[in-house]
Amino acid sequence: MERSSNNPPTECSRFASRQSAKLRGSMGYLLIELLLALALFGMAAVYLVDGAFVAARFSRHMKDTREMEQDLLWARSKIFGKHDYEEISDGGEIETLTLGEIRWDTQVELSSIVDVYKVTLNLEYDGSDELEIESGEKESIMYVLRPTWSKHGDLQSDRARLLEDKREKIREIVEDRRR
Repeated sequence: MERSSNNPPTECSRFASRQSAKLRGSMGYLLIELLLALALFGMAAVYLVDGAFVAARFSRHMKDTREMEQDLLWARSKIFGKHDYEEISDGGEIETLTLGEIRWDTQVELSSIVDVYKVTLNLEYDGSDELEIESGEKESIMYVLRPTWSKHGDLQSDRARLLEDKREKIREIVEDRRR
């Protein structure tokens, strides 16, 4: 029995096409589909592992930087804890836990306020191979109140000049108020 292309499919032909579709679906995946899935999984795994290593390196770098900053803060507090002008102005060396030896020197200037001094502290450190911290320098500027420093010869004349300027300014203010 010949069937023409215009005739609708019979019940038997519908059943056969459904069985054929079920049979195709139950056969599994094609080899190309499996290879593509494995390639996608491999690429995702590589990116995840690489991301984990980047995060670990970044975390370690932040920890090392934090330790370096803590050492520098500790050294600065030890240096500014000294009250003697000679000790501060001469500079020196100080030993730290992670950075090793830190060399330091200072420049002391009189500020516009009596007995307040601007101290520029330069720290120079060698770094640490263990923590992968490179050598470097750090500069800190602090204003310190040190009335005893005014007795030192380097600062005595500057302080006397500053006091005279302040007295003159006070006289001008008083005269302006009287008018």
